[in-house]
Amino acid sequence: MSGSTLKAMYEKIPTSVKAAFSPFFVHAMVDNPEFKRTWEELERFDAMSGDERHALQLVKLRETLAYARDNVPYYGRLFEERDVDLSREDILTELAKLPLLEKADAIAAGDSLYSIDPRLKYFETFTGGSSGQALRVLLDQSSVYRERAFACHTYAKHGFDIRKSRTAAFWGHNKQMDYYYSPLKNEIVISPFRLYREQSAREIVRDIRKFGAMFLAGYPSAIFQFVQLMKREGLTLPVEHIFYYAENYDPDKRVFVDSYLKCTSSSDYGHTEHAVKAEVGDDSVEFNDLYGYTELLPSDEPGEFRIVCTGFTSKKMPFIRYATDDVVKIGADGKRCLIGHKRSDVFLLGKGGARIFKGAMTLHVDELSGIGAYQYYQSEPGRAKLLIVAPGGLTKTQENNVMGYINRRTEGLLDIEIEYVNEVKVSKRGKALWAVVETSEL
Repeated sequence: MSGSTLKAMYEKIPTSVKAAFSPFFVHAMVDNPEFKRTWEELERFDAMSGDERHALQLVKLRETLAYARDNVPYYGRLFEERDVDLSREDILTELAKLPLLEKADAIAAGDSLYSIDPRLKYFETFTGGSSGQALRVLLDQSSVYRERAFACHTYAKHGFDIRKSRTAAFWGHNKQMDYYYSPLKNEIVISPFRLYREQSAREIVRDIRKFGAMFLAGYPSAIFQFVQLMKREGLTLPVEHIFYYAENYDPDKRVFVDSYLKCTSSSDYGHTEHAVKAEVGDDSVEFNDLYGYTELLPSDEPGEFRIVCTGFTSKKMPFIRYATDDVVKIGADGKRCLIGHKRSDVFLLGKGGARIFKGAMTLHVDELSGIGAYQYYQSEPGRAKLLIVAPGGLTKTQENNVMGYINRRTEGLLDIEIEYVNEVKVSKRGKALWAVVETSEL
């Protein structure tokens, strides 16, 4: 049964009895053959020696390259042009013949980057364009189960029971609801913007307790703010572990949260493109070698290495030597720190002093898939401009859709005006900044 079928079934169930059906949906996820196969492979991988893991990773790399050569027009032409011969023993030498795939290259490649295999069922999503560009991404339907298996296998290291544990996640927006329930993950999703309502912390604690979630997940900025409000009001909440994602965390804020909730926490790194996954610590980055093959290539900055990845989990749109905007900084002591486009302390200021961070403002909309770049600009609280580089502009309907999307995500805390520009400001590394904030109130 596909993830989309399960979702459709869930949405047809009356709200009053949805909770009673939650065990069915959880079991439908973890008992799915693709989930079980991936889980079992992860278990075997953990039991292998380092050499055995590397050998299996190279086998998967060769299989991924062979599939792309035979089924994806973009790579078929590229392999021929670069004389990539997968029958040769040294697969890494053959991989190195291929150029890096920048996001701009993927956008320009269009449909030629999609597999022509008629057997593949897939779904469509969009990268948020945190680097200023949005990319249409096609993913295998079955990858939903593989992704969940990888996530749950990591979670299980921290006491998470894949059949019984419940999670409260802070991300996204709730469409005028206090929260919504995700049946396949057995979690309630709470909008970070709910934190700006009066008595929000007390009500959220009540909802989490009622649901029975012992794990928190989501944006570090939102969870930190939630715990600050809890402390201010003298509230407590039993939490076993926190799973951070979508933003980098501040180590000092992490210590504060862990100390107040008397729990542990961890951070996960990945992308919409499903080409890389890693567990991130204060001074470590551990890439998952069963998920993909990751290269760290020297950047223009001393001690910084760009993350270049080849994913193994989805065939419809293979990402081979995909060059991310993230880098790993390696110190003289060998410690590794993940930095890049997701590490940013910049935030927009909403009405009433609400701090709006990047994770909540990244755009996942079709209307922006054809633009050159976008960037937020703010000079006064509660209002911001969405600067868009698009020679032809958007239609009025598209503009309304984009502004409506932002209004829903921010729950009315930020008024947006669209302005067309020839270029957006970039960092010293030449990467587009997600926001430029010039207001004395920050």
